[in-house]
Amino acid sequence: MEGFVRKLRQAIIALAPPLTGMILVLATATPLYIGHIGEVMPQLGVIAMFSWVIYRPDLMTYGAAFAIGLVADIVMGAPLGITTIVLIVVRRVVLAQRRYFIGKPFRVLWFGFALIALPASLLGWLIASIYLFDGLAILRVLVQAGLTIVMFPPIAWLLTRCQVLLPMPRAPVLGRG
Repeated sequence: MEGFVRKLRQAIIALAPPLTGMILVLATATPLYIGHIGEVMPQLGVIAMFSWVIYRPDLMTYGAAFAIGLVADIVMGAPLGITTIVLIVVRRVVLAQRRYFIGKPFRVLWFGFALIALPASLLGWLIASIYLFDGLAILRVLVQAGLTIVMFPPIAWLLTRCQVLLPMPRAPVLGRG
C-alpha cells in the first residue's frame, strides 16, 4: 500500500504544472470585452509555461506544452496547433534563459516575461494569419499581449504558491530539458 501511495503522490506532483496550465487555459475561455477592440483573451497558458519552466522545467515538459496548447486551441476555437507551437517556443526560449531569472527580484521576472509575452503573441498572430491567408487585426494582438503582461503578477503569485507546495527535485535541474 505504501508503494501505491508513493506512486500516486509522484503522479500528482508530476501533473501539477500541466494541470495548472490547463486550468488557466480553461479560464481564458471567458473573453474580456474591451471597447472597439472586441473580445480579448489573455494568454494565461504562456504565464503558466514561463513560471513553471523557470522553477520546475522537469515538470513542465514539451509534452505538457503540447497538451496545454492543444486544449487552448480547442477551447478558443483556434486552428489546432497554433498555441501548441507558441507554447513550445516559449518553453524553449525560457529554458535557454532561465539562469538569468533564478534568484532575481520579481520585477526582473516581470520584465523578462514582458519580453517573451509580446513576441509570443506576435508569433501566434503570424501563424494564424498565414494559416488563414488573412492579415488578422494586430491591435487585438497587442492588447492581448498587454493584458497578459498585466495579468502576470497575480497569476505568477498563485503559481508560486503551488510550486512551493511541491517537493524539490533530488538533483538540481539546470541543464537542458
